[in-house]
Amino acid sequence: MTTRSRRRLTGLAAAASGALLLGVLPAPAGAAPAAPRPPSGHAGPWDNAGYRPQPGSWKPYVLAPTGHEVDPVSVLSADPRGGEIKGDPKAALGKGRHPVRLVSTGDRTESPLLTLDFGKNTGGKIRVHVDGASATPPKLHVCFSESRQYAATGPQDNDGQAAHAPGCDTANIWNGYPGTAYTYDSDSHTLELDPAKLPATLTDPQLRGGFRYATLFLDGPGWVDVGAVSLDFDAVPKQADPSAYKGWFLSSDNELNKIWYAGAYTVQLNTWMSDTAKSWPYEPGEADHADDQVPHADPGEEVIFDGGKRDRIVWQGDLAVQAPVTYLSTDDVPAVENSLSSLAAQQLDDGYVPAASLVGQHNQDELRTYGEYVTWFVHNLYNHWLYTGDRAYLNQWWPQLTRAMGWLEKVRDADPKGLIAFQDSGSCGHYGYSDCGHETYVNALYSRNLDEMAELAGARGAAADAATYASRATEVKKAVNEQLWDESAGAYRLSREIPDAYPQDANATAVLAGIADPVRAGRAMDYLKRNSWGPYGALTVAPGTPNASIKPSYEPLPSGFEADARLTAAGPSGGGQKSALELLRTFWGYQLDQDPGGTFWEKADVNGDPGIKQFTSLAHGWASGPTVTLTNQVLGVQPTGSGFSTYAIVPHPGDLAWAQGTVPTPHGDITASWRSRADGFVLNATAPRGTSGRLAVPTGGKKVRVTLDGVTVWNGSKAVGGSGATTDGSQVYVDGVTSGHHVLRTHRH
Repeated sequence: MTTRSRRRLTGLAAAASGALLLGVLPAPAGAAPAAPRPPSGHAGPWDNAGYRPQPGSWKPYVLAPTGHEVDPVSVLSADPRGGEIKGDPKAALGKGRHPVRLVSTGDRTESPLLTLDFGKNTGGKIRVHVDGASATPPKLHVCFSESRQYAATGPQDNDGQAAHAPGCDTANIWNGYPGTAYTYDSDSHTLELDPAKLPATLTDPQLRGGFRYATLFLDGPGWVDVGAVSLDFDAVPKQADPSAYKGWFLSSDNELNKIWYAGAYTVQLNTWMSDTAKSWPYEPGEADHADDQVPHADPGEEVIFDGGKRDRIVWQGDLAVQAPVTYLSTDDVPAVENSLSSLAAQQLDDGYVPAASLVGQHNQDELRTYGEYVTWFVHNLYNHWLYTGDRAYLNQWWPQLTRAMGWLEKVRDADPKGLIAFQDSGSCGHYGYSDCGHETYVNALYSRNLDEMAELAGARGAAADAATYASRATEVKKAVNEQLWDESAGAYRLSREIPDAYPQDANATAVLAGIADPVRAGRAMDYLKRNSWGPYGALTVAPGTPNASIKPSYEPLPSGFEADARLTAAGPSGGGQKSALELLRTFWGYQLDQDPGGTFWEKADVNGDPGIKQFTSLAHGWASGPTVTLTNQVLGVQPTGSGFSTYAIVPHPGDLAWAQGTVPTPHGDITASWRSRADGFVLNATAPRGTSGRLAVPTGGKKVRVTLDGVTVWNGSKAVGGSGATTDGSQVYVDGVTSGHHVLRTHRH
């Protein structure tokens, strides 16, 4: 697939009969300046073949505001319907000397609709300046939607929502879930006004996370004079300037740059104070609200929810993506720690760790549903140690880690087959499966946990425990290859019980967990490309697969796995790297071209639409993986020892000409930049004191000479001068590089 189908969603104004579309619709929020060009020829520690990152050159890509007050950028539509709109609707933008008057002669089904566009997905509490109102005023409501497609205006929209909450999408699974009738207004917010106390600025008493469009409407006869509308941006409340990132990324590809910053902003839109969670289920007639406390979380600190609109709880699987995004962009470590601690404190006596915050009865009812997420709990705590080096935090939760591994061991076969399965545990749930057999996917996650625990135990001085975990990891990997690899298909099976399905997650995680050798890894990626790619990206399973247990759809979590696996499995030619970048541009680039732009979706169906229609979160944490991929794999900077005490910079350029960026670490920033030139590849790297690293340059499968700081360390065939340089055919590596600035480059013969 070399091209992708781009489809524009229909506008709210076009769907609303008689609506007045004002001005030109702004560009999607993912829009950004033209790609920056790397400077060259600078003096100082960077040689003339390299380049120094331009100060601030990444800032135009940042979608986060510079403060916590945000204004709408335009009036999307002004539809009088059965009433009137008197004056200039742009008064709601704070323009002009006179307010705009909304006049209604009936109930909300006849009310005028004034829809404001904030230009990008956002969240917080709406403020509306009201200059006056009729003696008996109608109720003033505001509705919210992340997209124009699901801002209900027509009678059939969102299963009847327009009759109750015009202009809203739905954040309530209990009312108006796709296919279920929307029977009462659970989504609009009411702004209480007193005619005797006007003019006044009314602040919404309830926040709404995740919306781009806000629609004002009236309920009842009368009029209201509306002035400037604004928003208290309540996401990332501990960040005084949400746009002041600690880490950044740029490359020669403008679309990939936009994708990096959209992922970072998606996670920011999911970061809130811990007392703004949702407690489900709602009682019939109960309005949507976000004002519950995450159990065991510090009420004075943030947490990272799965989505701003919903579910607004902390999930293990989403956090596995969101935490690294946070480390690499804002470095908001307290928000990660508060989230992890709240989940760890929920652990049950037998070691099982619930998948999500136990907020409300609904989550209590699903207490033991998701066995897969126990593996994510272990992975999340390992990643926290790797990125932060916080030994005290690791020690605090070490007992919970060992008990979680004990629970996973209990669901592992006692016979030599050695695979885990959840069917007898009462914890059969997955992110998208109906099966719970002996699966490649969950066993790959488990084998990775064993490797991680071996490393953690070794770091704590428990050599015997480390050896035990490592031995089990070897056993599980061997069992997966023996039982779940299909040599004729060239791919890993879904499970022993369903041997004729070869899903995306199984094959990608087998590569990432080190189960697949290079030959199998390459064949598995080839299988997915041939069979499971569609016009919008990579599907969960090939269409037409019988009894697959998971239906074909575009899921960002396993698609992120696949992009990483393609880079991991890339051979000397770089073809795997190019297909990884193709996947990023196709799936995540497609989302940027759709409404709301600038944030990534929970899922998409085979038609490229949001996977659960009006209920879909369009700023969902587990979709932000490309931010990590572009820094860790494409730029190539990732930790290899706790807190970046050791690190690796191994670029995977694909078809890019250059990339550069900064990674915050506990020791200080690591800065890297590389450029692919006609006469070779140049990597510049600067690392802080107290660290040492591995640097690498790609060979393109050719025989190249490599120099470090001008001294030859590889002559094209072997290491020179005791450098210890090595190669795997794709890269030449130099280990033990000291802190400070270094230039590693190839010279073609």
